[in-house]
Amino acid sequence: MTTAQRIRSVHDAARARLAEAGVWDVEGDLAALRERFLTEDAPAAVARFEAAVAERCRRIPLGHIVGSVEFDGLELVVGSGVFVPRHESTALVAWAARDTTLPHGGVVLDLCSGVGALGLALARRRPDARVTCVERDDTCLQYLRRNAARNEAVLGPVTVHAADLTTAGCLDAYADGADLVVANPPYVSPDVRLLPEWSEHQPRAAVYSGADGLDLIRRIVVLAAAALRPGGRLALEHDRAQPGQVRELLHGDAFDDVTTFVDTAGEPRITVARRTDQEGTL
Repeated sequence: MTTAQRIRSVHDAARARLAEAGVWDVEGDLAALRERFLTEDAPAAVARFEAAVAERCRRIPLGHIVGSVEFDGLELVVGSGVFVPRHESTALVAWAARDTTLPHGGVVLDLCSGVGALGLALARRRPDARVTCVERDDTCLQYLRRNAARNEAVLGPVTVHAADLTTAGCLDAYADGADLVVANPPYVSPDVRLLPEWSEHQPRAAVYSGADGLDLIRRIVVLAAAALRPGGRLALEHDRAQPGQVRELLHGDAFDDVTTFVDTAGEPRITVARRTDQEGTL
């Protein structure tokens, strides 16, 4: 058997195993695993590739296996214990980076930053802006700082702020000072049935938020109302079944111009609003 035939045989067997396991993007995952692990025709490389395929068949997220994920032109380091950013969230980044959304030299808060996907992507697209990534989890903070350092050459100014959004006064330093607040918080109800990639292998605190999934979004609405300048913008990512509930939370004295639009998968998962000139409290 030639080298090419051996590699093809290993590759075809992996394809069949991934399909049988129910992985939704067999060819995409196979290509990523092959590029990362099957770099040569050597027993050790084949063994590493097959071990990685076995992990993916157990529905461990692809990003956790290969160690990184591409997001809006950045390579972000990820691993067990952190939420893997979704490509679909780049629609929020594209909206947030517009001149009509974020003024030149504007101040951005990325709440529930995780590994930094939204905030760092905005810092790359808008290096004139000043971005603060806010996160409470120690593991996420380690990855966030690594990602900020790894991509420093292509980013504008980025600050990492360790804070628990449920704590009073957590964003006092930013009161009435932000031009844009973005957040992709946990938003799933425990009653929702998820694929194993999310229900079993992502940190629960990054997925679930109260009985209806909206506890942290409610808190972010309050925090954003106090942190934003009049006319500043808020962008929230949420479940495709939640746009009506999120818009209802935003309708009131603090926000107007409330709109929901679709992510890159065509799902209504992003709701944005404008801060009015009414006062808010943290």
